[in-house]
Amino acid sequence: MIDLTPVRDILRLDGGDVELLTADEASVHLRLLLESAECADCVMPKAVLEDVAAKLLGVAVRIDDPREA
Repeated sequence: MIDLTPVRDILRLDGGDVELLTADEASVHLRLLLESAECADCVMPKAVLEDVAAKLLGVAVRIDDPREA
């Protein structure tokens, strides 16, 4: 099971969070949650967040970002 704590810790500083949608040994698919963020635009951009999360988790990361809807 993937431990999302390092990613969540970074996002929680700006009021964001993530939820796990799918995971396998090589990748994870996350949904960015911004309901608690005072400034949704202050949370890292999707591309940066995916890169940081991939480095922290050691697998490929894809994030659904509600700011792109």
